[in-house]
Amino acid sequence: MSPGYTPFPSTSSQDPDESEWWTRREISLIQNLLNDHGEATADDIGRELGCRYWGPMRFRRALKEGVKRGAFRKTGRNRYGPARPSAEAPATGT
Repeated sequence: MSPGYTPFPSTSSQDPDESEWWTRREISLIQNLLNDHGEATADDIGRELGCRYWGPMRFRRALKEGVKRGAFRKTGRNRYGPARPSAEAPATGT
């Protein structure tokens, strides 16, 4: 690999359809991680998925867009969780 190599192309050289495809893929990776492991900080998500190799601003954009699209939710400052709270907590009320 050469310095600066990234398996994810930068957004500046993409057409809109290709950019949307990558955005959906990145959101899906984050969503699957949160669904499997629960709530996590953005730093932990980024480390686990190797997001520093995605390209400039891709990770930040995927987090923001994933929340907007309902794929996962922001649970606090710099924290994200699955779209729905875990089924572990019993429902209240009848």
